[in-house]
Amino acid sequence: MLDSSVTFWEIFVNTCGVLYFLAWSASFYPTLILNYKRKRTTGLSPDFVWINPLGFLALTLWSWGVYFSPIARNQYRARHDGHEPQVSRSDLAFSLHALILSCITPAQVWYYNRHPSPNQQSTQDDERTALLPSTPATKTDDALSPPGGIKPSVPCQIALAVMVVASFIYAIFVWVGKAEFLDWLYFAASIKLAITCVKFIPQIMLNWKLRSSAGWAIDQIFCDLAGGILSLTELIVSSIFIEHDPSGIVANPGKLGLAAVSMCYDTVFILQKYWFFPETGEIKLDSEDN
Repeated sequence: MLDSSVTFWEIFVNTCGVLYFLAWSASFYPTLILNYKRKRTTGLSPDFVWINPLGFLALTLWSWGVYFSPIARNQYRARHDGHEPQVSRSDLAFSLHALILSCITPAQVWYYNRHPSPNQQSTQDDERTALLPSTPATKTDDALSPPGGIKPSVPCQIALAVMVVASFIYAIFVWVGKAEFLDWLYFAASIKLAITCVKFIPQIMLNWKLRSSAGWAIDQIFCDLAGGILSLTELIVSSIFIEHDPSGIVANPGKLGLAAVSMCYDTVFILQKYWFFPETGEIKLDSEDN
């Protein structure tokens, strides 16, 4: 009876892992496809574009490090009564896949700004201009889309620099024996969690300023929401019913935070798309392109 129960939960967890990997991986493609179809990245926040790859680099370091490093796994077992870290093969595949695709978006931003389409806007507004304009924007592509900027805002540049420098400083502490390798991996996971908590804010603010969600593919939000639910389910079930260690849930801050925070932001984007700005979006832009 026990073996049958364990087998059921293992199959359930593996299924959730495969499905969340597919859902979260699919969430990256709508924006890439939308940018390609429009031949521009207007309406897409440069801050989000540049900070997102760093977050997934941190997630990849955490996932691959704690899964493959014997040192990190031994340190984890010593801290958690012999239990294994709750990182699955789906986590490995997703983190690397997400890192690669999140690096393609900045390349699109750079390319389409260097090679603008004939109907690319010539104005130089971006998300760093006044958040709430004095008069509501009209529902035209001119109002909807400042050109997709290349350079992130100054606060974003400072945050990126601080996180990178802090990571190197922490690595030095590990090198000289003042901290363990697992601590550095936890620090990388914390960077991912911090980025997840703030990376969508520039895009939400830009959507609000433009009174539109054009340039932000809503399909990716539904995929992201499904992936978050499945990933959180996999983590909870694996920790409680397989490892019998509920502390494993909070011991994986990267995965837990990524799922929980992403679902909150997904809700905001859905409200923006269908409640606050329901009459603007890709339809207007697509018709203009065609």
